[in-house]
Amino acid sequence: MREVIDGFLKFQRDVFPQRSKLFKRLATSQHPHTLFISCSDSRLVPELVTQREPGDLFVIRNAGNIVPSYGPEPGGVTATVEYAVAALGVTDVVICGHSD
Repeated sequence: MREVIDGFLKFQRDVFPQRSKLFKRLATSQHPHTLFISCSDSRLVPELVTQREPGDLFVIRNAGNIVPSYGPEPGGVTATVEYAVAALGVTDVVICGHSD
């Protein structure tokens, strides 16, 4: 846990000040162009493998990158897909599978 806390403090101290203009803009709005659905596997970081900036991707991560069929029962993935498309206007959806 210490490493997580230290990383957060380093972000606040070193990264945030250098990129404050970006984070200030993102604090009030977001306009991602892509919904990226991936596995919650800790080895896959969507922004890292796609080399995207904060705000570029709207990300759903779950075990097995599962997207259930459309149905009357609401769920987190369904709500996220609907919000991304209807409210944010994403134009592309990527479902990222992986192995090894």
